[in-house]
Amino acid sequence: MQLRRVQEMGGATFLISLPKEWARSASLRKGSLLSIESSGDGGLLIYPVENSINSRQEKEIVIDYPSKFGIPSLSGEITGAYLLGYDLIKIKGKYRISSLDRETAISAIKKLIGLEVVEEDALSITCQFLVDNTAVEPSKIFRRISTIVRAMVSDTIKQFASQESNLFESVSERDDEVDRLHFLIVRLIRTAVSDPRAAAKFGLNSIDCLDYRVAASLLETAGDFAVELSDAISEMEFLDENLKKELTSISEKLDFIEDGAVRGFIAKDYTLTRDVLERYIDFEAYLSKFRKDNETSKGFADLLHISDIIERIARCQRDIADLVSPLRSKSENLEIVKSTG
Repeated sequence: MQLRRVQEMGGATFLISLPKEWARSASLRKGSLLSIESSGDGGLLIYPVENSINSRQEKEIVIDYPSKFGIPSLSGEITGAYLLGYDLIKIKGKYRISSLDRETAISAIKKLIGLEVVEEDALSITCQFLVDNTAVEPSKIFRRISTIVRAMVSDTIKQFASQESNLFESVSERDDEVDRLHFLIVRLIRTAVSDPRAAAKFGLNSIDCLDYRVAASLLETAGDFAVELSDAISEMEFLDENLKKELTSISEKLDFIEDGAVRGFIAKDYTLTRDVLERYIDFEAYLSKFRKDNETSKGFADLLHISDIIERIARCQRDIADLVSPLRSKSENLEIVKSTG
């Protein structure tokens, strides 16, 4: 760390000198242009214009074939490179890539949003990430994942009431979309962590990035639980009208929790997330009563399993709401008050 003393000129201009070593490494000279951006947390980001975020060089990685770790790791290596922010991923073989391995690689690529095969021959497969890393905000992807997960849960309960088997099938299919979006948001958050300019464009600081990483993982887990819920309910044989109504009521209460948790998290609004935490306590009590009231019901073991899965989904949403700290929200609100005078 180097300290610089601020100088004032003309009563309206403030100057500081740049570190000589940094200026030389950036090939600065008289007349060079610098990009100065707010980091969103009270700091400034200074970059030579030719190194601005819009002119970022593509990151490239070569995955050797055959993999030293074996065939199953090929898809894992592609996914890992994607998550680490590589724009160009090349699978380069010492000899012809077998049809089975090629199918494995293509299947892995198709599961990753924005990654497309741009070149292919007998010895290699080249894929490229074709989406601008800063064009899609993590908050929008996060909201989209939440919308899908909420629909997965509510449609499962609707299926129980209406006996439409096609809804069960769609739940599993939508979980694949949740996984794809989860991978994308992890990639964007990693990019923001490694590139302060991207973080500034997203309006995220380092703590925000950490929170988004955790929250996205919780949503993805909730999606997995939704599939488990769908499977459990689809296997139930006993259908009681009162039971349908109770599960529908549980679903509606859960939806309130899911909606409030995500809106509060994105807005960093502790008022919303505090309400979620209070609703969660009431929700647990409601589930407990549901279990007790149905202890003598036919198929109680199945009902107990279903209620446990629903509780796990609610717990994921509670944990998302818990990421919004009242102290943090208070300090951010104070900063807004100060900035508006």
